[in-house]
Amino acid sequence: MSRILKIRFIFILGLIIQLSLVTCEKDNQEPVIDDCNPAGVAGELLSSSFVGTFTPAQVQTFAGALGVPVSMELTYTVDAYTMTYETRDKNDALTIASGVIFVPRGIDTLDLLSVQHGTIIKRSEVGSQLPYYAADGLISAMNGYLVASPDYLGLGVSDLLHPYLHAELSANAVIDMIRATRIHACQSELLLSDRLFLAGYSEGGYVTLATQQAIEMDYADEFQLTAVAPMAGPYDLLGSTETMLKRKTYDNPSYLAYLVTAYNDIYEWDRLAEIFEEPFASRIPRLFNGNYSGSDIHDSLTTEIDSLFQEQFRVSFLTGNETQIEAALIENSPLNWGPIAPVRLYHGTSDSTVYFENSQTAFESMQKNGGLDVGLVPLNGANHETGAFPSYYLALTWFESLRNTP
Repeated sequence: MSRILKIRFIFILGLIIQLSLVTCEKDNQEPVIDDCNPAGVAGELLSSSFVGTFTPAQVQTFAGALGVPVSMELTYTVDAYTMTYETRDKNDALTIASGVIFVPRGIDTLDLLSVQHGTIIKRSEVGSQLPYYAADGLISAMNGYLVASPDYLGLGVSDLLHPYLHAELSANAVIDMIRATRIHACQSELLLSDRLFLAGYSEGGYVTLATQQAIEMDYADEFQLTAVAPMAGPYDLLGSTETMLKRKTYDNPSYLAYLVTAYNDIYEWDRLAEIFEEPFASRIPRLFNGNYSGSDIHDSLTTEIDSLFQEQFRVSFLTGNETQIEAALIENSPLNWGPIAPVRLYHGTSDSTVYFENSQTAFESMQKNGGLDVGLVPLNGANHETGAFPSYYLALTWFESLRNTP
C-alpha cells in the first residue's frame, strides 16, 4: 500500500470512529417547507440528512498528513449534512444528484462557499458517502464558511456516467447544489450573507471556472459572485489534449480515457474502438462504470501514449482532421470571456499532471477579453499533489481579505 493510500485509510478509519460517536438522534429527512423549496425545478432539495460533527482538534490530527500548511488555522466546529437535489442531465431532464454541506457553529451570518472536488472516478469516493472525501470543503468550513461540496453527476447517488470536463453539465450540478444549500439554510433558519465564493482544485478548478462563466452569462440576476479561486484546472482542453497526445508517456492515463469516454457518451460518437488500441478499447466502458477507483483504472491502462491510442487517431487529431472532437474541446474550455467577479488562478509551476500553461492561457485570455480583476498566482516548484492545500490556504487568505473589506 502506498503512503498516500495508507494516509487515506487511517484518516477514513478515524473519521468512521468519530462519526459513530457524534452522530445525533435526528430524523434523516428534514421536512420540506414549500416557501423555501419550490418543487419540480432544478435545485429542488429532495433530502437533507445530518451526518455528524467534526471538531478542529479531530481534523488537525490528520491535517499535516494531507499537506495542509501548518499556518492554516482550523477554528470552527462543523456539522455535516448530506443532501440530494434535482439537476439536469445531458438530455435536459431533471435527475437526482448529491453532495455534502458543512455548517460551522457559532456564526450568526454565514458566507456561502462552494468547493468543487478534483477528479474522482469511483462513485462512492465523494463527500456525500463519507465527509472525509470532501476534506477540502470540511477544512474550508472550519475557516468560517457554510460550504457546499457537490458530488457532480455520475458520482454519489447519481448512476449516470460522470460528464467529465463538460462545462454546462459541470456548472449545472454546482449551481443547483448552491440553490439546494440555500433551501437547506432557509429550512434550518440559517442566516446567509450576500457573499458567494467559488473554489476548486484540479477538475474542481475547471468546474469552478466553468461555473463562474455560466453564472455571469446566464444567471447574473440570481447569483452575484464575491470572488472565485480556480486552482490547477485543465481550462485549455484543446491545448492540453494536443500536448498529451504528442508525449511518449503520461503518468495519469485514466484522465485521458475519462475525458474521451465522457464525451463519447455525451455527444454519442460511438468511437471508442477507433480512438483506443486494444485491449484498452474493450476494457474502458467497464472501467468507467463507477465501481473502480482512479488507481484501479491506472493499473488497467498504460502510460505509453502510442499503446493507448490508435496511431491513425493521433495523427488525424494532431493534423487538425478531428474537427468534431476539436470543436467539443473548444466548446467546453472556459476561455475567451471576461469575468466580472474577481478571479485568482493558483497553480504549481512544476505540475506535470495539469500543466501550468493552462492557468497562463486562462489568465491571458480573460485579461484580453476584459476581465475586471484577474490574477495569476504561481506556486513555484509545486507539483499537482504538493500544490493542493497550499493553493487552498492562499485562496482562503484572499477570501478573508475580501470579507474584512467594508
